[in-house]
Amino acid sequence: MMRNTLIDKRQEILVSLGGIPEPEVTNEEWLYLLKEETRNSILIEGVFISEDELEEVLSKGIPLKKNQQEALNYFRTAKYFYEMAYQNHKTGEFMFSLSMIRQINKMLYEGIKAGGEYRKGDVKITGSKIVPPGPYVIEKWLAVYKYYIVEALNSENFIRFLAIQHILFEVIHPFEDCNGRTGRIILNYLLLSKGYPIVILKGDEENRERYYRSLEQGDRVLNKLTRAEFDKDPIRKSLDAMNVDRMKTLVQDALRVSIDRILIKLYETKKGIIAQPAKDVAHSLRFAPDSMRTLINRGKFIAVKRGKEWFTHEKFELTMEK
Repeated sequence: MMRNTLIDKRQEILVSLGGIPEPEVTNEEWLYLLKEETRNSILIEGVFISEDELEEVLSKGIPLKKNQQEALNYFRTAKYFYEMAYQNHKTGEFMFSLSMIRQINKMLYEGIKAGGEYRKGDVKITGSKIVPPGPYVIEKWLAVYKYYIVEALNSENFIRFLAIQHILFEVIHPFEDCNGRTGRIILNYLLLSKGYPIVILKGDEENRERYYRSLEQGDRVLNKLTRAEFDKDPIRKSLDAMNVDRMKTLVQDALRVSIDRILIKLYETKKGIIAQPAKDVAHSLRFAPDSMRTLINRGKFIAVKRGKEWFTHEKFELTMEK
């Protein structure tokens, strides 16, 4: 299988700089990623909270509105399981179970209603054409999902694996609510367990539409599977052959942004290499400003957006060996 060389190269650099930092709120870049993930993940499902409002509810720990409760629950749940995932990475062990999935969903419901129980009826996914299987096969298909996670976790094409497992979980849609949030926390749990930073799947209208269309790309195959007889080998083959290009691109692009943010912070603190405005770097390298922006968009430079401006450095250009 083809590997994603731009992601692989970034990950090699990340490892050389000491690897991903421990997910703790005292780490500025980690806290930023977790806050942005919280805001965007609930926004995908139509729940809005501003940066200032989230900051206030996190500092006080006392939500006054439902959207604040949902944001606080997401932040706390993600933080708890990401710390666990980081330990997976450090120890080389991998903890994953159906009870863990149920616990994620239960914690997301804290103070709102009872969660963590599999749905008892049929359900529709708002904003999507996906038709989840009936409640009577949920446990069977979650067993398939867990089997696939454990069997395919070390796949050479890790990002494709992430895309497949996420679509599979969302098609199963095991809970009455918060399936999307549960699935996105699992996605980042898997990333951290393998030494990658978390990703932020954007929740604005345009990106939400892209996200739902990406889920639907694998729906046709999975709808046939979830209505067929349970047989692990054919299921694994069907999953591996599934077209998940859209979801793979979403995850891949989001991962590049997260890795770059971590890398630049490590370069600045450990190497003393300070990111400069991209326009200044372009001038130094005799690139046209538009050319530099194109190279950044293609992932050819490690770069981070601060405010409305991109920052990078001459030494952050990625040269790929043939």
